[in-house]
Amino acid sequence: MERVDDDEVLLGTVHKHLFGIIIIYIQAAAGLLLSLGLGIVLVPNVFGNSSSVASLAVLLAVVVVALTGFIVLVATIIYRQSYIVITDKNITQVIQSGLFQRKISQLTMANVEDVTSEQKGIFASLFDFGTLKIETAGEQTNFNFNYCPRSSYYAKIILEAREKFISQDYPYAAAVKGEIKTEIV
Repeated sequence: MERVDDDEVLLGTVHKHLFGIIIIYIQAAAGLLLSLGLGIVLVPNVFGNSSSVASLAVLLAVVVVALTGFIVLVATIIYRQSYIVITDKNITQVIQSGLFQRKISQLTMANVEDVTSEQKGIFASLFDFGTLKIETAGEQTNFNFNYCPRSSYYAKIILEAREKFISQDYPYAAAVKGEIKTEIV
């Protein structure tokens, strides 16, 4: 997990909802059943009905099942490595998009303009997950975190932390509010 500085208070660490990985499991199971079904139908028709063909078909089925299991394991590892860390001063988003591809972005609370929680569909409503959108001003990229559990709860936590951050006497927060004045001596 990404490091939280000593002067920060951890408000939450948000991992993706399990519903997203269940969809991947369903797709893998459908692909596995389809490939095994095609193998059962096509192998005897193409190669005939002999014992060597049957053992070849069993070997092929074992390889397909093992390969599907490996793909599902890798997909689960990649899926579970994406998360957001929310502190009283910063938001850190870690997006793992491949085994060897990871993007880490950090945003200070002073740069947060708006936070939106969006739930689309019946499953998102039933299982309470959605997309957490953290919008920034300027050229910084917005944070979009799909399959966020309790997305409206975390949106509220981020907005409250931002309000508290802006109201405190941080020099950077004061600059964002336009309260720092420069004097020419």
